[in-house]
Amino acid sequence: MTVELSATRDREIFIDRLQAAFRRDDGSEKFHRGDLLRFFDRAGAILLDIAVKKKIIGGAVLVINAETQHNRLSLFFVDAAYRNLGVGAAAWLAIEKFFPDTKVWYASTPWLDKRNLHFYLNKCGFVAFSIYGEEDVYLALEKVMR
Repeated sequence: MTVELSATRDREIFIDRLQAAFRRDDGSEKFHRGDLLRFFDRAGAILLDIAVKKKIIGGAVLVINAETQHNRLSLFFVDAAYRNLGVGAAAWLAIEKFFPDTKVWYASTPWLDKRNLHFYLNKCGFVAFSIYGEEDVYLALEKVMR
C-alpha cells in the first residue's frame, strides 16, 4: 500500500478526524480540543496528514528534535474504515523515510490496548522500556534507528 505524507493544511479538520479516531465506545472524547492544541504547540511539533490515493485517511503528530534527532511520535491515527488494511504500518515506514536522520523514535501507548501494542511492537519494531502511570497505565516505547 502506498501512502503519502504532507504537512497538515487544516488543523480543524485534523482535530475532527483525530477525535473521531480516538472516540470512546460511550461517545466521549479521549482528547479535548484544548489538550490537542497543547500537543500541536510543543517545540518541534509537526502535524502530518496521511493519504492513500490522494484521500486523507489519518494523521500523525511528531515532535522533532533537530539537534539530538531523538524524536517522538506523540499521536498517530488512521480512520476506522482504513484500519487492518496495512495503512498504519505503511504510514509508519513512510514517516521513518521522511525523517532519515532520526537516531531514536519514542512513543507510548496504553498498557491495555492490545491492538496498539501489537501495532507498535510487532509491526513497527518498537521495544518497550518502561511502564508508567497510576490510573491510566502506559507503556513507553523506543525504536533505535542507528
